[in-house]
Amino acid sequence: MSDSIHATVPETIAANVQHLANSAQHGCGCSYEIYQDTFSQRVDALLATTEDSTAKAAILNVAREFDYVTRAELSAMREDWMDDGACRHGLDPDCCPLGCGDL
Repeated sequence: MSDSIHATVPETIAANVQHLANSAQHGCGCSYEIYQDTFSQRVDALLATTEDSTAKAAILNVAREFDYVTRAELSAMREDWMDDGACRHGLDPDCCPLGCGDL
């Protein structure tokens, strides 16, 4: 997304965020936690492509509908998971599709 007038059109923003959500869902291994992490990273990358504060606010508004979390929120969630014995992805380490139990 660029800083053009088209980047601030609500339908364009919604379509871009929907695409990020769909893409993250396909690579999450059916794990909500991995989806949320991947999706949020992709939204952060999208946010970094614009200086327009109106566009950023619109992106964040739509992204929250798809369960976007900030890096700080994700970090706090990870601490809670790990305190409960889960891996950094919120799963039992021996069941993590990313191999956390192998570490």
